[in-house]
Amino acid sequence: MSDSEQSKEQKGIVKRTLSRRKFNMIAGGSVLLAACGDNGDTAQPAATTTAAPATTTEAAPATTTPATTTTIAATTTTEAGATTTTAAPRPLKTLRYGYHAATTSADTLDPAYRTSSTDGLFQTLVSEQIVRLDENLTPTPHLAERWEANADGTEWTFHLRDGITFHNGKPFVAADVVYTFQRLLDPDVASPGAGGLPGLEPDGITAPDDHTVVMRLTQPNVDWPEAITNSHTRIVPEGATNADLAAQSLGTGAYRIDEFIPGEISTVFERNENYWQPGFPKVDFMEVIAIGEAEARLAAIRQGQVDILSEVPLASVDDLEADPDIEIVTNPIGSSSVAYCQIDVPPFDNNDLRLAIKYATNRPQHSDLVYGGRAHLMNDIPLPGLIRFGLGGSREHDLAMAREHLSRAGYPDGIDLTLTMAEMQDWTVWCPVWQQQLAEAGINMELNVTPADTYWGDQWLSAPFAMTGWNVRTVDHGLGLWYHSEAEWNETHWRSEEFDADLAAARSTTDEAERTRLYHKMQQQIIDEGGHFVPTMYGFFSAVRAGVTGWQPRGVYYTIDIP
Repeated sequence: MSDSEQSKEQKGIVKRTLSRRKFNMIAGGSVLLAACGDNGDTAQPAATTTAAPATTTEAAPATTTPATTTTIAATTTTEAGATTTTAAPRPLKTLRYGYHAATTSADTLDPAYRTSSTDGLFQTLVSEQIVRLDENLTPTPHLAERWEANADGTEWTFHLRDGITFHNGKPFVAADVVYTFQRLLDPDVASPGAGGLPGLEPDGITAPDDHTVVMRLTQPNVDWPEAITNSHTRIVPEGATNADLAAQSLGTGAYRIDEFIPGEISTVFERNENYWQPGFPKVDFMEVIAIGEAEARLAAIRQGQVDILSEVPLASVDDLEADPDIEIVTNPIGSSSVAYCQIDVPPFDNNDLRLAIKYATNRPQHSDLVYGGRAHLMNDIPLPGLIRFGLGGSREHDLAMAREHLSRAGYPDGIDLTLTMAEMQDWTVWCPVWQQQLAEAGINMELNVTPADTYWGDQWLSAPFAMTGWNVRTVDHGLGLWYHSEAEWNETHWRSEEFDADLAAARSTTDEAERTRLYHKMQQQIIDEGGHFVPTMYGFFSAVRAGVTGWQPRGVYYTIDIP
């Protein structure tokens, strides 16, 4: 499952609703698939390093190959009798992207208010960041072509690319970056992204000229380029209002949309003809089709109703791999379904109860029964040991210890709990397996199943014991997003002055060994005392129809090509 993912039941054949204009533009036959085109994001640096004091990071020149186009010669005769041959326009190409979560009326194109994976998908298509993470979670230049820092990591200078325009025709300049970040930090805007910008005040970001942005921090942060890759920092034009950004695309991204209608099953984005990376995007239209129900998703890819399926249920990976017309594309760093409890709300304010739940969780069995043995075992924090500064490990299943901690918590005869969840295909398997495991230790858990389309607004962050889901972040971003005392998405209510101080210290020191020690210490605190229950993490498995090239599960859409 992806960040704050939501879905709802959709049965039968996928139905798509297009405007008459879009239908006329993309109609004219089925999409035929054949391999061609580029296979990756080519506007990335030749090499980058983790930002450190007095260092400079810059991007190598883009080395892109324009998409191959097919033209049909047309012969005409002039009045003088001469004949000329002209090339007819190439056929328009539409990519049908089957998305694994539902759309809702709360969906938005405004990066400041991104709360769901659906928002994230739409915003990725239309808007961009000055720095982005590559597939290894390493910061790389994007709208900024390079940056450097002062000696202690309190001042960062970003040099922006020239010649980029927003979808409304406005040139992209430094004032837009200043506006974007000041807007995120504005208390009246109340963006959850503000919590991901520690040490940046509104007056700390300035633009000496149109292509330079300086960010002065109130505290050192040697990984600041990593911090500003949080999903809310997509750049919007100076002066854009909440209403403007919610309903139309005003970014610099590879795709655009004139009118965005939240909650549609099908949303069609069209090629940004002025996109700044030569040769991209590869297709003219990107049709996002929301298919929340697993069976409908699988039928859509098998029957050729979609060209890409964003997420394949793990139980279906082997079956789809056997289909000669389908290729499985994987990314090992994926996502976790997570249960959380609010540790300041009884009975979860007793750490012995939390430990009893953790010891009662059988992680290998959970991987086998829910994910067919393909999941990575986790340790009750949504950060795997696979990433930089990740602690890793996995608590052993121990029913005796679970019962002992349950007794210490004051429940020697067991306890009854209620877990609130949404009716989503992953959770409807995940939760019953966990429910049975906890019952063996005397923890009787009732499942309160609520509608998926209202769950994130009505239950998440308010129910004291509930389900959530998180994509893997960098360690620093995850710790700040989920556990800092002032974090907007601190769903477990973890608050610790010592933890906050350690996080600030880890961000300010250039001593790699000390940073590792501090990040490991904080993760161990959460593992031992926190309110997250994370048995497993699974990688992303996507499915593409034969011939589709350039798809990368980390969300690079403009490289995708079909003939």
